[in-house]
Amino acid sequence: MTTAKKAERTLQQVKMPDDLHRAIKMKAVQDDVLMQEVFDEAMEKLIADRKIKKIQYLASPREGKSRSFWLRDSILAEVQSAAEQDDVPVNRVEYTALVRFFE
Repeated sequence: MTTAKKAERTLQQVKMPDDLHRAIKMKAVQDDVLMQEVFDEAMEKLIADRKIKKIQYLASPREGKSRSFWLRDSILAEVQSAAEQDDVPVNRVEYTALVRFFE
């Protein structure tokens, strides 16, 4: 769900469990980057993986909390394209990217 926009980034919202959100925060701290860069990296990895293998998309957990993050517009366009081609919602692509990134 897109809710806002700032220079070259769009706010996205994905429901996720607390442990996944903590893992994202910890990676940002370890790598000394902003959390939005971790989100970008996770999405880019899924887009690259998708070119060489079929992705099994995951649904966000019902008990998860909605978390917002800023995604670079160029990456969002690729995520939206993947969602359309694979006939799944954008937030499912985003959630799957995050889960796979921390496997």
